[in-house]
Amino acid sequence: MAGESIKLGISISRDQIRFIEAEEWSGKLNIISVVQIAMPKSFDFSIIGDENLIPQFSSLIDKALENFSDKISTARVCIDRRLALKKTFAADKNLSDEAIRKHIEWELEQALIAPRDEYNVGFEHVSLKSSKNDIVVFAAIRKALVSYIEGIFKKSRLSLESIDLDLFASIRALDQAYSDKLKGVSALVDLSTTGIGYTILVDGLYAISTEKSLASDENKVAFEDLPVGELASIINSELNQLVEYLEEELNISNLDRIFIGGDKAGRSIVSELHSLQLSASVDIVEPFNNVHRQLNIESQMLVDEHAASFMSCFGMIL
Repeated sequence: MAGESIKLGISISRDQIRFIEAEEWSGKLNIISVVQIAMPKSFDFSIIGDENLIPQFSSLIDKALENFSDKISTARVCIDRRLALKKTFAADKNLSDEAIRKHIEWELEQALIAPRDEYNVGFEHVSLKSSKNDIVVFAAIRKALVSYIEGIFKKSRLSLESIDLDLFASIRALDQAYSDKLKGVSALVDLSTTGIGYTILVDGLYAISTEKSLASDENKVAFEDLPVGELASIINSELNQLVEYLEEELNISNLDRIFIGGDKAGRSIVSELHSLQLSASVDIVEPFNNVHRQLNIESQMLVDEHAASFMSCFGMIL
């Protein structure tokens, strides 16, 4: 059909691989299949170089393709943000891209644990009209990791179109779902099996982010094992620190809204967090708010029960 295309987005987390198939016609998306499959082994740095695992991952992808249109030949993939070195800094509004690149290289010299030529590096320069500074965020990904992912897809029936971080894919999904509600300062809190991710947006644009693997470094207690009140207090403290930093750099103040997402998103945290952030609305993110869906029973159950965990995956088809 003229003007119609089929898209496949994939998100690879530590324990799960998720797929979203969508058809796009005249600029409108229709979600037609949602699939989630457990990983044969945790997807982290420990597997890089283990060539024996590649056929297992490739087979898993090919098996998932049985759920999708046979027209699909390519996929866009996002991976856990913790698999990259990421940093954000404020920049003068008149700073050139050349000057930004020089500063990024200086930052890399201080931070990289391996030679610079072993990394792919990309950056985004975010211009915030309402603030005194702009924001620059860069990410460095080990080439060995990229090659490993490429190797998985070379042995599958799919061609790899692009690789992104789940952080940026989630921002695209949030903008799609809440484009009319992102004015001001928003926070996206991602609760996953690998920890808690915090992202602050100003008028829907990236401002800063950070990740915490454990709720308590001293006691080594995983956040998901904490009482909900204590977890809310930890999230609130981290959000306040990020807003305090941005208050100085960007002249912003309070949070207007907080979205809870990720594998471990639960409604119990909403009221607890709202009691600590009275000026902000707090909601579980619903990434499929503004998109049409034609799903089978299995896909609909996944969306009903785990929609927030598909956020970054959805961002890869946008």
